[in-house]
Amino acid sequence: MVRSTELATLIAAAMLLAACGGQSGHGGNGGSGSNPPAPQTPQPGQLLQNPQETGSYSVSDLLSMLSGDSDAAQLLSLAFAPQCTVTVYHIEYETVGGRGEATTASGAIMVPGGAEPSCQGQRPILLYAHGTSAQKSYDIANLAGASGNVNDEGVLLAAVFAAQGYIVVAPNYAGYDTSSLSYHPYLVADQQSHDMMDALTAARGALSSVGAAAGSKLFVTGYSQGGYVALATLRAMQAAGISVTAA
Repeated sequence: MVRSTELATLIAAAMLLAACGGQSGHGGNGGSGSNPPAPQTPQPGQLLQNPQETGSYSVSDLLSMLSGDSDAAQLLSLAFAPQCTVTVYHIEYETVGGRGEATTASGAIMVPGGAEPSCQGQRPILLYAHGTSAQKSYDIANLAGASGNVNDEGVLLAAVFAAQGYIVVAPNYAGYDTSSLSYHPYLVADQQSHDMMDALTAARGALSSVGAAAGSKLFVTGYSQGGYVALATLRAMQAAGISVTAA
């Protein structure tokens, strides 16, 4: 069942961002001689594999996945109507743990598509921090959820943001899903903000392979635990000189 507070929070954030969508974009290694290049140490933000598609959803698909909660359906219809189809990809990337140790993490890229102009071309990126999950297997890229239980937060994220034309990047956090870390650094600002930034770096590197192009606008938001993570990420990005459109 979709939590009404969660839905209201996502819709409020989406309405604030609705007028802010925009356009614009981002971007070798080389070697010479007869010796092969030395193997490189994995770097934070390095994409570990090609993005794996987990599902493609029409607007009606997304709304039907939320049909078990009439409040969710009514609020969505009152706030706005989703316009874009959404294709979801699972990514894995290098990051760091709470002690600064090298580890891996995973997450989702949600890509809008369709005939509407707002679903095409260079799209703004929304970097999203999810709420607390007690399940180590949590994967926001799996909208169908475990054992057929719909992943409410993932579906809402797709319906409220990706279906409005945002490219959504949503890490699972280190310690969840396929991460090699044996624990989750809960509310550790330095680690979680760098995890978010590493996910963004990896996602940007993956966009061309999924037929998507990022504009110049970057939004950061989150829910529950993710509210803390979003603000920690904003602070870290400001310190690093990364331009954020809004948080």
